[in-house]
Amino acid sequence: MKTISRNLALLLAVLMALSVFAMAGCSTEGEGAETETGTAEVTKKTEPTTTAKTGFYGTDWINAAAFGMVGDGKTANDEKFDEYIKYYSKTPLYFPEGVYCFEKTLNFPDSMYVRMDPRAELKCIAKEPLDYFITLRGQYAEEDGHWVSFFNYAHQSGIEGGTVNCDYKAKCALGLFQGLHSTFEGVMIKNVLEKGIQTLISKTPDGCYTFDNVYIYNSRSLPGTYGVYDNNADNHFSGCTVVNFNTGFFSSGGVFVECSAWNIDMANVETLTFAEIPEDSIKSVWINPAVDTVRYGFKLGKGAAVSITDMVWITNSVMYEKDLQDEYPRTMFYAEDPETARVTVTGLSIPWELGPIAFSNAELPKSMFLNVRTPERMDGPSAMKHFRNDSEYIFALRNEENRDKGTFTATAKTDFNTLTEPGVYECNLASGKGGANLPPAKEKGMMTVWETNGKILQTFYGESVTAHRTFNGAKWGNWIVISQ
Repeated sequence: MKTISRNLALLLAVLMALSVFAMAGCSTEGEGAETETGTAEVTKKTEPTTTAKTGFYGTDWINAAAFGMVGDGKTANDEKFDEYIKYYSKTPLYFPEGVYCFEKTLNFPDSMYVRMDPRAELKCIAKEPLDYFITLRGQYAEEDGHWVSFFNYAHQSGIEGGTVNCDYKAKCALGLFQGLHSTFEGVMIKNVLEKGIQTLISKTPDGCYTFDNVYIYNSRSLPGTYGVYDNNADNHFSGCTVVNFNTGFFSSGGVFVECSAWNIDMANVETLTFAEIPEDSIKSVWINPAVDTVRYGFKLGKGAAVSITDMVWITNSVMYEKDLQDEYPRTMFYAEDPETARVTVTGLSIPWELGPIAFSNAELPKSMFLNVRTPERMDGPSAMKHFRNDSEYIFALRNEENRDKGTFTATAKTDFNTLTEPGVYECNLASGKGGANLPPAKEKGMMTVWETNGKILQTFYGESVTAHRTFNGAKWGNWIVISQ
């Protein structure tokens, strides 16, 4: 009897074990899925090792090396990256020191955050050139082929530190679409075939990316290349440097603070350009740009608008030799249509210059240049074709409606909504009271009024504040402070 009970107990134990094993074999996320034949198809899923790191709201990070990616400079990590995207893309990814190779585009979804050790590198080893090495794409709603609304921004994403090396196997290193408060900081981008950064890779407008201390470098100069191709508005660049690109920056309406572009490879000297501003662009804003060793400073399309503060023009004559300067003379401002180009410069320094150079390719009647200084070694301003320094007579200009009343000065008793005639207005906002719609400053300065595409733009240049606002034909917008 005892023997029967013992055998029965043993049988029950075996059955229970088989039942548990069968339940463990049922499909769970990442472990199996039923095929058409009913056979379970197993997909491997790595349980990630997370590394607690501060600086990202206390969130744990997935360590790429512990996850299974290999940083030996030769192993392709595409399979492991795909696994990360499929299961864990909401968790920040950390790359320790090493060179991590990939054969395909790294397509990040609407949420990503990557931090790299300063000695970590993501390297493209594609067999055929990729359009993009890394993309970050939000999504949008479309109806009948027209944009309706955003429904899934690439929100609070970005890359920090390390190197993105295209190794001349990708046309663009970083392609961005539909972002909101996404930041790229301390990253080095190098060796691309066409563009270092492109901020719009779809037809729908977007913006709100921030680039801080990004270094974009090509080991050799290739024709038609752009360091930054910012073909949208509301993007901000600070402390960014571009080296050895045919055009340093393309800007439809971004803000650039202390950005520079320079060249040591003069293979394409005839077209080397600091910044290209396209036709009918939104106003592009530049603060303390260093325009270094290029043939053209700013190239302006028809109707292009740009505001520049404290620009520095530099030419390294060791690279841009005198013979090259004679064959390919330099021009600071080149306008496709001089009658429609709208350039406002407040502060321009030319530390030293030798050889032929033109201030602009033609007179720019709708532009303004204040506080422009030529180097002492030049034979005065007359040595520079189309030289302009409007500071000397700016306060003597009269606007149309006050032509017979002498120089007009706007004060704190002026209603600035009435100043709609294109021109230049002297301002003393520290004087008077009772006015309306004043710029956000109580100081002396000047204001420009432009009219373009049915809109009126007022820009106030004060002793400490620069601000602008727009009239769309129905109402004035708020004053927006550009710098202070």
